[in-house]
Amino acid sequence: MSSIEKAIERLSKEREKASNTAQVDGVMADATVQHENPGFTAVKEFDGKTDILSDSLKQEELDEVNYSAPIKNREQVNSDDIEYKLNLKELTKAGYLTPESNNKILSEEYRAIKRPILMNAFGKGAAPIERGNLITITSSLPGEGKTYTSLNLALSIATELDSTILIIDGDILNPQLSRFLGLEKKRGLTDVLHDSHTGIRDVMIGTQIPKLKIIPAGNKYENSTELLASDAMEKLVIELGDRYSDRIVLFDSPPLLATSEAAVLNHLMGQILLVVEAGKTPVDAVKESLSHINDEKVIGLVLNKTNGHAGRSGYGSYGGYG
Repeated sequence: MSSIEKAIERLSKEREKASNTAQVDGVMADATVQHENPGFTAVKEFDGKTDILSDSLKQEELDEVNYSAPIKNREQVNSDDIEYKLNLKELTKAGYLTPESNNKILSEEYRAIKRPILMNAFGKGAAPIERGNLITITSSLPGEGKTYTSLNLALSIATELDSTILIIDGDILNPQLSRFLGLEKKRGLTDVLHDSHTGIRDVMIGTQIPKLKIIPAGNKYENSTELLASDAMEKLVIELGDRYSDRIVLFDSPPLLATSEAAVLNHLMGQILLVVEAGKTPVDAVKESLSHINDEKVIGLVLNKTNGHAGRSGYGSYGGYG
């Protein structure tokens, strides 16, 4: 049995456990888990690829915070290097690994997940990986914690001595990352794809964290979703991989089962992390998501919210997607 198959089997057990917990007098409770609090506890190699299985921190061990609430009191500053000042205090309160965070457990878990990613990105893994520094974080369904995982991983990588990180909001129809950071009105990815006169440098935003830069989702266009699957997107990805070969480029991507463009975007990446909500994501959804990913890619599974409750059936809807 391969590591992916073992991971899927584990997901089945988690879902069954959650289903039994949520069963009350023969009626299935449809509870909503508010926290997105992934932990990364197991990293192992298989067939030259990285299999990442994760156990979340228990929710009762965390403060009652809303991880999806917009960060308030952002401040724009005039500086050659800092174009946008993140509210680190609010980010820390919301459970993110900022320089001010003292969450040693979560920090150590992200340290475990980023090590193989960095090794694969810069040719130190078992085998060379094409575009290994281009990474996408996705999920099967909305609400599984991919944006929280993306931002926390970016913040963790930004602490590395030898690594810089560019995080891109590629979820252009539901740009939660851009909204959360207060960058929803800034030019970004869609503007580069839509206008040949707009370059990467024009939309890249520096922060007070020296090694962290951000590209927002950008403005909405009638053909926004098609832009992700366009020739312009492929050219952009190639440019990112070549121009920033010494930098991690991390995409927060749409859920795989919400739009076909997500699969196209993943095809262009070197490493793919699939966030799975334990006890809630249907195992069939995980299998279908994996079927949309080229098996030659480096694929990691992040098991998130392991104490979550049973919930929806089917794939549901997502933002502007139907």
